[in-house]
Amino acid sequence: MARHFGLAAIALCGLGGWAIAQAPGVRPPLVLPEPTLPRSVIETLPPPTDVPPLLPSAPSPASLPPASETLPVATGPEPSAPPPATAPAPTASAPLPIPDGTSPPPPKAPPKPALTIDEVNAKVDALAHKLTVTTGDGEFQLILGGAVVADFLYSTKRPVAPGTPFFLDPESPFGFRTNTFDAHARQTNVYALFSGPEVFDFKTGGFIWVNLYDVSIIRDRYGLLPINAFGELRNDDWRFAAGLQMDVFNPLNPTVLPFSYLLTSGNVGAYRGQARIERFLHPDDDSQITLTLAATEPIPTTINDQLRISEDNGLPNVEGRWAIGLGPVRGAGLEAHRAIEAGVSAVCGQLRTVQGPHRVVADVWAVGADLRWAASPRWGFQGEVYCGQGIGTYGASALQSVNPITFQPIRSCGGWGEMFFYWCGDAVHTHVGYGIDDPRDVDMGPIGPIRNETCYVTTIWDVTKAFRIGFQASYLRTTYAVPSDVEGFIFHTQFLWKF
Repeated sequence: MARHFGLAAIALCGLGGWAIAQAPGVRPPLVLPEPTLPRSVIETLPPPTDVPPLLPSAPSPASLPPASETLPVATGPEPSAPPPATAPAPTASAPLPIPDGTSPPPPKAPPKPALTIDEVNAKVDALAHKLTVTTGDGEFQLILGGAVVADFLYSTKRPVAPGTPFFLDPESPFGFRTNTFDAHARQTNVYALFSGPEVFDFKTGGFIWVNLYDVSIIRDRYGLLPINAFGELRNDDWRFAAGLQMDVFNPLNPTVLPFSYLLTSGNVGAYRGQARIERFLHPDDDSQITLTLAATEPIPTTINDQLRISEDNGLPNVEGRWAIGLGPVRGAGLEAHRAIEAGVSAVCGQLRTVQGPHRVVADVWAVGADLRWAASPRWGFQGEVYCGQGIGTYGASALQSVNPITFQPIRSCGGWGEMFFYWCGDAVHTHVGYGIDDPRDVDMGPIGPIRNETCYVTTIWDVTKAFRIGFQASYLRTTYAVPSDVEGFIFHTQFLWKF
C-alpha cells in the first residue's frame, strides 16, 4: 500500500506541471529556471559586465540617471514660477480685478496622469540598473545577491542525512517505523560577484558563494558553508582561475531540490580548492571547444576517534576535461547554453591512510562523460556516466574512498539521466530522472551500502523572477550486504525568494 501511494504521488508531481500550465489567467513573466546550486555554469561565470540579463553592468555611482528617468514625487499641478521682487504698477488700460467672490478662479494646470504599476516597476528597474557597489579604491565593482530557501521534506524511511537525503538508513532491527519530517532553510545562500580593471588584456573578476549548511553537510544543524570563492583572469580565448571552485570532473547537475544533488546516486563532482587553466577554441560562430586542466585538493585531512589519519600523499589531484558545444548560444550569462553540449573528463591522484603502524597509499582515478541535448526549446535530455576508484570525495561509493578495514580504494561505477519538459514557456517545467551508484560489493566492507538508486520527478514553477515553488517526489532504494534492501519515498516542497 505504501509503495502504491508513493508511486501515485510521483505521478501527481509530474502532472502538476501540466495542471499549472493549463490554469487560466495571465501568465507570469517567463524566465529560465535557476537551480540553487548550478555547478556547471558557475565555474564558467563571466564577469558582471558580460551577464546583462541577470547581472547587468552599471556605471559608477557618480553617474546618476537623468532627471527624465526619475520617478515623480507628486502628481498635482506644476508649481508656478515665483513672483518678482517688485510687482509692476497697474495701468489704466489693464485694471486689476477686484476679488469680490464673483470672478471665476484662474484655470489650473491639468494634473499629470497617475503612473500604472507596470510603469513604476519599469522606472524602478531602469534606475536600479544604473546603480552598483564599488570598493574603497573604486577600481572594482561588486554585485550582491542570494536567495532565501525554505525546504520541507517527508520521508517514509529515515534518510542519511536529515533534510539532505543521500541514501536510506537500514531498517530498524525491532521493526520500528523510521519515517521522518524535516523543515529547514539551510540552502539559503548569498553571493558576491566582482569585476575589476583589465590586466594584460584579461578581465579580472571573482565569485564568492556561501550557504547556511554546517561544514559537515550530514549534520542536522546550521553553519556557514563556503561553496565557491575564487578569482579569475579571462578573455575570449583563455581563463585562469584559482580558489574554491566546482570540480572539472563530470560538471553537470540534475535538476533536483535537495542539496545532495543525487550524490551517492550516480552524480559525481563536487567542489574543492584548485588552480585551473581553460582554453576556448572557436571553429565557427555556432561551435566552441573548451579544454580544461586543473590541480586540485585530493582530500581534506581528517583524524577520527580511532586516530586514523586520512590525507593526501603529497601531490594534488589532476583533473582534465574536453568539451564541445554545437549550435547557437541560447540565453545569456548563467543560463547560456548551446543546443548540444558534450564532454569527457578524467581525474587521477593518490590518498594516504595511516593508523598506528599501518600505512596504505591508494591510487585514485576515474573517467566520465557528460551530455546535455536540448532537442527543442521545450524539451531535452542531460546525464552523466562514470567509472573509477577512490572517489568518495567526488560523491561516489556512499561518500567512502577506501575500505574501512583494509584501506584499499573502493571501485565503483554509475551515472544518471534526466528528461526535461517546459510546459508554459520557461515558467513551469518538469524533470524526470534516474540515478544509480554501484560500488564493488567486496570493496565496501560489511557496513556501507553496496548499491543506491533514486528515481525522481521534479516540477518547478517560477511564479515571478523573484519567487519560485518546487515539488519533488522521489523513490529511493538502498542495498546493504546485511540486512536486506531498504526502499522508501521522499516528498519535498520548496519555496525560494531571490534577491
